[in-house]
Amino acid sequence: MSPRDTSVAGDWSIRGRAWRLTRPLARFLRSRKSETAPPWDVRANLASGPLPSDLSGRLAVVTGAAQGIGLGIARRMAAAGARVLAVDKNAEALTAAFPGGECIPIFADLSLDADQLADRLVRDHGPIELIVNNVGIETRHRFLDLEPEDFDLVFNTNLRGPWFFTRRLVQALLSVHRNGAIIFISSVHDTFIRLSPHYSASKAAVSMLARELAKELAPHGIRVNVISPGWIFRPKGPEDRPDPSLARWIVPLGQPGKPDDIARMAVVLLSDEWSGYMTGANVRVDGGQTLLTWST
Repeated sequence: MSPRDTSVAGDWSIRGRAWRLTRPLARFLRSRKSETAPPWDVRANLASGPLPSDLSGRLAVVTGAAQGIGLGIARRMAAAGARVLAVDKNAEALTAAFPGGECIPIFADLSLDADQLADRLVRDHGPIELIVNNVGIETRHRFLDLEPEDFDLVFNTNLRGPWFFTRRLVQALLSVHRNGAIIFISSVHDTFIRLSPHYSASKAAVSMLARELAKELAPHGIRVNVISPGWIFRPKGPEDRPDPSLARWIVPLGQPGKPDDIARMAVVLLSDEWSGYMTGANVRVDGGQTLLTWST
């Protein structure tokens, strides 16, 4: 078994078979100039902007917060004034992620002790109003070579852990009659195949769970939404860059996303000021990737 940690939920793996678009569209995308998208460094500097005021002082939790999307969301929420509990099983990475103490690090494995973790957080910090279920993993297996332990690993981490973690936190929130907002980070592979059927099935289940919770919790003033990322590039070093020709091939906007692209949407959805009439939505943040037709 060789699980690959994908706390960047929806991160598009380009290894394996290349994506093949229909011929006319492929020719069009290949002909596009690199100037159609801002340079990678410049676009990173455009990630600033206004933040909602109603997150200030509210208690929040973000799982899978040591890197990638989870790290981006935790930082954005902290910048908006939220008191953020950053949860991850990688203690070293989590400690390094917040050297200034802008978030409170919580070392835990959500797939093993979801109920106990939720109880501990409520006991130590109080009811949590803003919940971001970001943690997720994948193992690169097809249907015929998937073993039960890999299936259980992915479903326990991606679905079961967030399910019971959220349930316990919501129970605590209801006991004090407070409103709240919940986000699940799913993936465009809740709808489109990835050649990892257990991963795609787990993300489809997460997206449907969020819709069920949106209906059930709406009378209590708790909103539930989903973000489904497409290809989110996570540099392995300061000089690491995505392949520009590949990006133009498969993403209409011409380049992959960054964790902060997801983080900014998360802040919007968590804010009652900005999204108070929004629940049960599944927002794709993919640069238009799912507008295209591809085969694998």
